[in-house]
Formats: sequence, C-alpha cells, structure tokens
Amino acid sequence: MYLSLGKAAKEAGVAKSTISKALSSGKLSYREKNSDGYQIDPAELFRVYPKTTKTDADEPSSNDWQLGQADAETMPYSAKFEIQLAGLKSLIAEKDRRITDLEADRVQLREDRHRLTENWQEERVRLLKLLEDQTGTVKLLTDERSTLVAEVQRTFWQRVFRRKPAMAA
Repeated sequence: MYLSLGKAAKEAGVAKSTISKALSSGKLSYREKNSDGYQIDPAELFRVYPKTTKTDADEPSSNDWQLGQADAETMPYSAKFEIQLAGLKSLIAEKDRRITDLEADRVQLREDRHRLTENWQEERVRLLKLLEDQTGTVKLLTDERSTLVAEVQRTFWQRVFRRKPAMAA
C-alpha cells in the first residue's frame, strides 16, 4: 500500500509542501508519479519523517473547539515557529544583557580615566612645588653674592715683591 502526497503529509505530521520539497530535492524517494500524484512508500516516509504517535491529549474532545483542516496542517509549523520565537527571544535577551554590561563597563572606564587624570594632575602640582622648593634650597646654599669680590690685577712689581694690591674704595 502506497501513500499519496496528502496522506503522507498527514501521517508524517508535516505540510504537503514539505513533502513535495523533500520529493523534488531527492531527500524522500517515491515509487512513481502518475496522473493521480505520487506513490510514496510508508517505510521511506517514516525514514525521513519519524512517525508521530497521537495520544488522547492531542485529539480535541467533543466540547473543545474543533481544529479546521487548515489549522491541522499548520500546527507543526506554528510549533516550530514558537520554538524559533522562543530561541530568538532568548538571543535578544542575551544581547540586551550584554549591551547593559558593556554600557556599565564603559561608564566604569570613564570614571577610572577621570580619577586617574585627577590623580595625575595632583601629582604634577605636588612635584612642581617640590621642584620649586628644592630649587630655592639650592639657591640659598650656593648664594655667593656677599663673597663676590672683584680681584684686582697685581702689577709686575707687586708680584715680584709679593705685595697685595691696595683696595680701591
């Protein structure tokens, strides 16, 4: 017994277009294609799409709302989309968390840079004062203004007789 495209989609729990794409790509093989459509071997179908078992919870009860034919075909797609949506939401949440962390790091780096700049400026001022104090101390230690006396050249006779020159007033 072979399955048609619609029956194969219903058995596998996927849309007809999914089965059609698998047939055209060669992922799923078929016995023959005639005017009635594809003849798909059930074993080949379940090799590619494992059989889904239906439970009582899957089937709506008589007082529940009934799924239409279109809703039954799109049910697996909506479940796939829900999974993809949940995955994308988690990725967005992770990106938001990372952006928040990066912004916090940037603020911290700015604060560190500002603090270091202030420390550098304070250290610069301190060193300039220290340099000024040290320079003043060196000037005081080497101040020879009071001992600066112009030496007068001795004449030839003063040198011969070893006399000191007379100081000019």
